[in-house]
Amino acid sequence: MKRQPLLVHLLFHPKSTSACELACHIHQQLNGDILVPGLRVPTVFCPTKKGNRPPPSLHLDFAERNFLVVLADDQLNIDDEWCQFMADVCTQAQPPAWRFVPIQLSHDAWPLDPRLNDLSFAKAHLQPDKKACDAFVVRRIVVELCRYLSNLEAVENSEFEVPVTLFLSHAKADIDRDPKATRCFIDALKADQPVEAWVDSGDIASGSRFAESIERGVQRSSLLAVLTDTYATREWCREEVLLAKEHQRPVVVVDALSGHEVRSFPYLGNVPRLRWDGDPQKGIDLLLKETLRQLYDLVRLGQFKQPGDFIFARPPELATLVGRDPKLEILYPDPPVGVSEAKRLAKAGIKVSTPFQRLAITPSLRGQPVSLSMSESTDIAECGLDAMHLESCMLDLSRYLLIKGATLAYGGHLGAEGYTQKLFELVRTHNSVEGVQPFERIVNHRGWPLPRLSVKDLSALNRVSKTVELPRPAEVEETLHSDFTREPKFFPGDKSAEHRFAWARGMTEMRAFQADRTQSGVVARIVVGGTFGPTVKVLEDGTRKEQWYASRIPGVLEEIVLSVQVGQPVFLIGAFGGVAKLVIDLLRGENREEATWDYQKRAPFADEMKALYQKHGVPWLDYPEIVALIRDKGLSGINPLLTTEEHTELFETIDQGRIIEIVLLGLSRLDLPVTPDK
Repeated sequence: MKRQPLLVHLLFHPKSTSACELACHIHQQLNGDILVPGLRVPTVFCPTKKGNRPPPSLHLDFAERNFLVVLADDQLNIDDEWCQFMADVCTQAQPPAWRFVPIQLSHDAWPLDPRLNDLSFAKAHLQPDKKACDAFVVRRIVVELCRYLSNLEAVENSEFEVPVTLFLSHAKADIDRDPKATRCFIDALKADQPVEAWVDSGDIASGSRFAESIERGVQRSSLLAVLTDTYATREWCREEVLLAKEHQRPVVVVDALSGHEVRSFPYLGNVPRLRWDGDPQKGIDLLLKETLRQLYDLVRLGQFKQPGDFIFARPPELATLVGRDPKLEILYPDPPVGVSEAKRLAKAGIKVSTPFQRLAITPSLRGQPVSLSMSESTDIAECGLDAMHLESCMLDLSRYLLIKGATLAYGGHLGAEGYTQKLFELVRTHNSVEGVQPFERIVNHRGWPLPRLSVKDLSALNRVSKTVELPRPAEVEETLHSDFTREPKFFPGDKSAEHRFAWARGMTEMRAFQADRTQSGVVARIVVGGTFGPTVKVLEDGTRKEQWYASRIPGVLEEIVLSVQVGQPVFLIGAFGGVAKLVIDLLRGENREEATWDYQKRAPFADEMKALYQKHGVPWLDYPEIVALIRDKGLSGINPLLTTEEHTELFETIDQGRIIEIVLLGLSRLDLPVTPDK
């Protein structure tokens, strides 16, 4: 299995709400907005067994380097089994493949276990409040990650070689002018900081012998540019920025303009920028994160480097392309720049691409619909992941399918509002694919009884999606219940047995339509997560509620069954558990209680619904037949586009990049003779 270069494990007690919230905060701080280039360091939470017990061991074979963060609090400290587990992990951690970083969140949460008596914990509990504590924890993790990726030794407290040299690029004339941002940075850098600061370059004269020293200093530093009123007029300030970009160094700009510039310096773009608000620590922290991003992206890109590639640590710009050897190809971090920006970069005559952009180029799917079966996972916590990880994977997959030219086909409503809006923004960014109209990039198949969309709703969606509303099933009529009109208002599926039956029939019709390529055009199905029991779900109105599914069987399972029956290739992604993992286990010969009627009849009105199926003469495929169908088809029957080895890796890997790579590779074989296992 291909291993990712780095994986951050956030370990905490599953009953600790505060530690879980902090872990989510850390993940968010290490993973920026998916719509724009930025910091994207993979994280995983600690898998749990039923009863909130620790796992037998951690999955440490997914990455070349594993960074283990223990969030130690009182809840963890009082559970001997979890304390023993954390100590086991620490004593097994062998550098350089593992690095262990414990964080003490409460006074008594140390040492957890006698074997950790001599280990220093980062004392986050000494911070004055929660906000300061969260910032301290994130900063410590970022700094230690920079040290780890820079191949520096782990050492205790502040007695270490700092992994980051901060070069403060500033105009000396503005040091004590309002808003006095530069002075604030100088004072802050004199305090205890996890960086070595260089702040004396502002008064170096042109032609001085120190010029060579400054260039060498920039080459090994991360540059923080304090943009004040006279900054753009200073030759050395401009030169420092250009040198930093020329040598591929991390750069952050803090905008502290008090007025306006007659001419802004054109090369201060294409880097993170922060508006000055009086807090210098924000600028320092942003530069630390940008340094980490660059260190990680350089390692990540190294896995994709081909002969003739030149690696860029940030997206290319005309200033960094001019003068490059046109025979070289620039490889830069995902995601790729937008269509309009790419057209301008092409004028430089140098080919630029990202790793997954290369996978998506040939052959194009040319507007072919690919169905995405993605929803909340019932047992995602047992996999050591969270809904944040699942949404990130959904958006990443969606992005690269769009880049490949595919149309994204969804059944039902599109999910949480935040995800839907991000998905639509992806469409707006990647809608310039030859031969594909922008509004055809998403097709939403809405089965009855989902409420019909108004003209206003359809108009709002028209620029980014096409809506196909399916009719009421023939055996569902108003004589069964007055709610069952052809254009119903919303009603819940667990209202009565008749309502469950109506919902189930409507969703089956919609899923069968999707699985039938002659009707929907859908060429393949990708499955992530899926509920198979009571699960906290996002309803169409955005509210959250723990509930069972309303279909005849778990919805994603039904989608898989219908696809398998007609030979539609199904990509099963196992990382997030749920129905996808359930089917994977069945394929491997494992028996799961969730794949039995005894388990599923606990859903509301299950027996009564089954009786209504018999009464109306609707076929009922029971669980033994479903299990037999899946096992009889086997891997090649489920998806002939992948080899056995590729199936296995897709079942196991938690590397989102590798998941995308395997899916795109399989889809590239759609129009080719299928020869698996060669």
